[in-house]
Amino acid sequence: MKTQSKADLIKENKRTRIFFNFASLVYPIIDMNLFPEYRRALKKLDLPKEWTVLDLASGTGILAGAFAERGHTVTGFDFAKRLQNRAKRRFPKVRFELFDLMDLNTLPESSYDLVSMGYFLHGVHPDFRLQVLQEARRISRKHVIVFDYCCPGNWFVRFIEWIEGPYYPNFVNGNRKDDFNSAGLSVNKEIHLSDFGNVWLLSPVLPKGS
Repeated sequence: MKTQSKADLIKENKRTRIFFNFASLVYPIIDMNLFPEYRRALKKLDLPKEWTVLDLASGTGILAGAFAERGHTVTGFDFAKRLQNRAKRRFPKVRFELFDLMDLNTLPESSYDLVSMGYFLHGVHPDFRLQVLQEARRISRKHVIVFDYCCPGNWFVRFIEWIEGPYYPNFVNGNRKDDFNSAGLSVNKEIHLSDFGNVWLLSPVLPKGS
């Protein structure tokens, strides 16, 4: 896949924003399946409740809400206003902000204990995927947590991803550990959650001799 230029990224960013605002109508169906998955995964991981969380591409807020239910202080970032308005109504304990992930480099280093993202990476160009993972590593003090596809989904998943954009096939046929290692992250724990979904708990790769 060819390298993505800054102009291409900005153009795609605008298209994606329009898509997700429009797609807010079908999100109740998606949330109904993913919210229990997030809850089960966080119960298994059993992370310290005092750890703060930054949830990237928070959408309707279900991953952020699952963290908040367990007692974490959570901030959710997304650029789709309709999705975020729904998130604010459903999860009032979470602080949601309109934020473009292209601007993650403006956040201070080590400003949250955890940086999470749920079913986001599969939908973006590999260059931007690497950029987000690198920034997540920089922003987190403890871990990065990624929920996403581990293998091809059913017909409904494939249909939704076909509408969303062209990156899903490349993602599900790729190697997640290679993506994580390229961003300076190693897999601390991997849990298979469904027929098509995994969660990866990632830790920064420390320089040799540290």
